[in-house]
Amino acid sequence: MSDSLRGFVVGLTVDAGLALILYYFYKRSKRAANEIQKAEWYGLDRDLIKKLKELPDQTIPYGCIEGITASTRRLRSHYEDDVQGVIRNIALIEHKSKRSNGVWSDVQNVIRDVVDAVPFYLHKVQKDGSNDVRVHITEAKSAGFLLDDLTVTYDSYKSDQAGLLQRGLDRIFGEVIKGMHEYEKMLVLGTPLLGIGQLKLENDKIIMSPPENGSRFILTTQTKEEVVKHFSSQSNIIKIFLGITCVIGVGLATYIIKKWYTKWQSRKRIERMAQEAQNARMASRAAANNREPSNNSDSQECVICLTNPREVILLNCGHICVCIDCVQALPRPMKCPVCRQNVERFLNAYMA
Repeated sequence: MSDSLRGFVVGLTVDAGLALILYYFYKRSKRAANEIQKAEWYGLDRDLIKKLKELPDQTIPYGCIEGITASTRRLRSHYEDDVQGVIRNIALIEHKSKRSNGVWSDVQNVIRDVVDAVPFYLHKVQKDGSNDVRVHITEAKSAGFLLDDLTVTYDSYKSDQAGLLQRGLDRIFGEVIKGMHEYEKMLVLGTPLLGIGQLKLENDKIIMSPPENGSRFILTTQTKEEVVKHFSSQSNIIKIFLGITCVIGVGLATYIIKKWYTKWQSRKRIERMAQEAQNARMASRAAANNREPSNNSDSQECVICLTNPREVILLNCGHICVCIDCVQALPRPMKCPVCRQNVERFLNAYMA
C-alpha cells in the first residue's frame, strides 16, 4: 500500500471511529427523549402509595412526579441569612490572561468548587389539610439538570488591584491575573421541582433514585416538555454532525476503492502483457528458426540491449523497437523508448 493511500485509510479509520462515537451519543439522546416522553405521571397522593403496594417489588422503574422542595435539615446561605435550601454550590474562579506561543488567551482557573447537600423530599400540600405524601430523593447530586437550575444567591466579580509594576512583571512572565469571580447557588426551600426516575416503596417511605436500567435520572425546575425538547434538539444536532461524518467516510471509502481498483487493473494488465510477451517470444523464436539469415540484421536489433531481435509491437504508438526481455524491464508506467508515449499493451511481431 502506497503512503498516500495509507493516509486515506487512516483518515477513514478515524472517521469511522468518530461516526461510532457520534452514533452512540445520538442513540443515547434519542432514547432519553423517548423514555422521558413515555414516563407516566404520578401525583403525590395516596394513590401513589396504593399503586406501589400493588406491584410485586413495590417499584416503578421509571416515573415522573412534581412537588415542592422541603427538608427537616437545612443549609443556610453564606451571604444571605434569610435564604435556606437543601443544596449549596459555592465556587471561586480565577480569571487571567496567559501568553502561549506569542498569543494571549483568557484562562479560567477553578480554585474552589464545593457542593453541599442534605437529604430532602418533594411533597404537595393537600387542600383538605391531610398529611402530605413525601417522596424522598436519594443521590441528588447525580441527577441531570439540577446543578444548572440552582438559584443564584450571590454573584461577585472583583478585579485584580495589582500595581503598575506588578502588572508589568506579570506581562513579562506571560500571565496576568484579571480578577476573581465568586458565586453561590442553592436549591432553595419551596422550589417546585420535577423528578424523573425510579420510585420505590421502602418501609412505607417512597424513595426516588437513579433508575437501575440506566435511564436518565432528572431533577429540574423545567417542565417535562422542555426536558424532552432539550434531548430531542441535542439528538438532532448530533444527527447533523453524524451525517456529515458519514458523507466524508463514504467519500474516503469511494476514493480508496477507486484507487485500489485502478491498481488492481494495472497489475492485471501488466500480468496479461507479460503473458503476451512470453507468447510473442516463443512465436518469434520459432519464426527465426525457419527464416534465412538476413544481411540487415543490425536494423532488426532491439534499440535498448542491441543484442536480441525486435520481437514486440508497442501499442498504441505501433513502434517495433524492443525485445521481450527489455519490454518486461521497462519502468512502470511503460513508455515507448522511441516516442515516449504510454504503452497500453504489446503484441508479438513477426519480422520478415
